[in-house]
Amino acid sequence: MTDIETRIRDYYADFGGREAILAALAKRGIPLQGLTPDQLAPFDQFHTGGAIATRRLADVLAPRTTDRILDLGCGLGGPTRMLSALKGCRATGVDLTSQFIESATHFARLTGQSESVDFHQASVLALPFTEEVFDGAWHLHLSMNVADKSTMYREIFRVLIPGGRLIIYDPLRGSLSNLVFPVPWAPTPESSFLQTREEMLACLVATGFEIVEVNDGTEEALAWFAQMSAARRKSTKTKHKSMSSRTLLPLEIMARNHRTNLQSGAVTIATIFARKPS
Repeated sequence: MTDIETRIRDYYADFGGREAILAALAKRGIPLQGLTPDQLAPFDQFHTGGAIATRRLADVLAPRTTDRILDLGCGLGGPTRMLSALKGCRATGVDLTSQFIESATHFARLTGQSESVDFHQASVLALPFTEEVFDGAWHLHLSMNVADKSTMYREIFRVLIPGGRLIIYDPLRGSLSNLVFPVPWAPTPESSFLQTREEMLACLVATGFEIVEVNDGTEEALAWFAQMSAARRKSTKTKHKSMSSRTLLPLEIMARNHRTNLQSGAVTIATIFARKPS
């Protein structure tokens, strides 16, 4: 594991505990018996757009029930479990952070998906799989944490079958505006490895991928942020109507900065559909 990967792994370790999620489910009166991926969605979808984006991307990837799909940087495994539940495919998640993998496996047992999903602690720079074993792959907000993208995409290319599909849904570097930190994926600039869209596409093509489609999702992301803010204001209307930065939780500060970067054009959100040639 590289020094950068160790730093990224340690950064996310504090986000991997499952006790807070179990407490939140209990507070909402949601029983663990018969728990579904949809019920977990408010707590295990760490990317912009949340479960709405996951469902849309599942339709873009469009796996068959016989397909095996790789989820890179799976976090708590929310997208992995939701993809399998929606499409009936076998889904495998990998992540650097052991706390994420332990929690993802635990929640898969609670949702009754232990036979359809599995999780592995591993680096995307050295995937623990043989060649050409996955029909498709996706990563939802991963590349900004990976400095060596060329090695990552070579590894993804290696484990995909000929004709295998790859969906990327990631923040990318936009204008030359300075980014505001901290953001959800990095507390400081030293841990953020954003590419521009042009750099990302060039890296994929150099690896051997064919680009099928590219879509900008920045406006959609900002609309989602607006919906989330409206819902939060509604739920806290009896509390203080305005909060200073000192009273915001760290995650709220990061989310606010992410939204600010999207609004300024410093960051964009893109969906890239690529394919390994047949």
